[in-house]
Amino acid sequence: MTPSTNSENLSEFDRARRFAPEFQLALACTHWPLRSQHRAEICRLVSEPVNWKWFKEIIDRNQILPLAYHNLQDTLPGAHHSEIVRALRDAVIGLTGQSMSQAAELVRITESVRSAGFEIAALKGVSLSVLAYGNLAMRSPGDIDVLVSGAHVFDVERVLKGLGYNRADPRAELTPRRLNHYLRYYKHFTYFCEEKAAPLELHWRLFHNIPLLKEADAKFPPTMPVEVGSNIVYTLSRNELFLYLCVHGSVHGWPILKWLADIGALLSLMTTADIADVAELATRRGLLAEVRAALSLVDLFLTVEGPTFELPGEAQPVAERIVEMAQRLLTAQDYCLEVQRLPRLAMFLYDLRLRSSWRYRSEDIRRALVHPPDWDRLNLPDALFPLYAAVRPVSWLLRHLPRLSRRHTAVDNSSRPFSSS
Repeated sequence: MTPSTNSENLSEFDRARRFAPEFQLALACTHWPLRSQHRAEICRLVSEPVNWKWFKEIIDRNQILPLAYHNLQDTLPGAHHSEIVRALRDAVIGLTGQSMSQAAELVRITESVRSAGFEIAALKGVSLSVLAYGNLAMRSPGDIDVLVSGAHVFDVERVLKGLGYNRADPRAELTPRRLNHYLRYYKHFTYFCEEKAAPLELHWRLFHNIPLLKEADAKFPPTMPVEVGSNIVYTLSRNELFLYLCVHGSVHGWPILKWLADIGALLSLMTTADIADVAELATRRGLLAEVRAALSLVDLFLTVEGPTFELPGEAQPVAERIVEMAQRLLTAQDYCLEVQRLPRLAMFLYDLRLRSSWRYRSEDIRRALVHPPDWDRLNLPDALFPLYAAVRPVSWLLRHLPRLSRRHTAVDNSSRPFSSS
């Protein structure tokens, strides 16, 4: 049983009525470690008519293909559904190669940065895959995300340039006014290495919005070593990592099952004392709502076995909003809403309501008023920097009118693309 969150769990019968069979199968394949009841659920679901094309799109969109493949292969007997498993295997082999390349690159970056005398911690990625699943290839690979001290961002950037990485975002020249704005309202630069075909995000803090970080906790967080192959990299310490994942997922509205799977897998390794420590840390930093929401979502979608712990305080409206948004994003457009097409205005308003303080909301608004890609389109001098706020509505329309037109056409011509039979 997952830690108690004062929320009502769905029974298996309720779950079956609530979700399409293909999404139920995706959820059953998201558990880690896989237990007998999960295997029984997978077998029950595959014994019924399944639209396998739809199922494949769901697990692709939710970035859980390696995990789903492993669990299907572990569960389905012999040649039963061998064609389905084989089709997934071909895709997983490619992802495994990417994960192995990413692991080697993370080791190279970590060793170079630490040799230059700077702290660095991996965020998510292969280090989390090793910690949560005991296998660096169990998570679908994305960017390499690393955290460094804000005071050493440009020192580390020089190290990265020596390794072949060039900044891809923001692309515009960082004049003093632009740089001050970006460092204040954003949390990372994006880089790309052509030789390695590797995207990388260099973070100087964990979240865009500074009020999510207590002043006392704004220093470089505690880290721990993780074995990646025969090498060592560093990531956030266990409690810091779990709290970060809860808040990171909440800030983004939990749009993919991959992130919930990580929480579920980590919960299976935690004790009641571990959860109590995380709750105490979250309470001290004002982040208990995000932890409560993450645990509620694990109850709702995964029903993970783990330590029982009653979170302090009453259910919070913020936690309820997070759960509501996650359900909306995970189930929209036949469970296949593309992450790149999340509803921008709805997400902005959602983010704005995560905190009621004027400081938090004013940061969100100021971040929205000035859009760094506009610096590429219109090269204003620093003296005219405030005019970017006036440019923002026009640039928004220019970017979104084609997309809105395509969406309108798609709605006019829409028909349900899948059936569950």
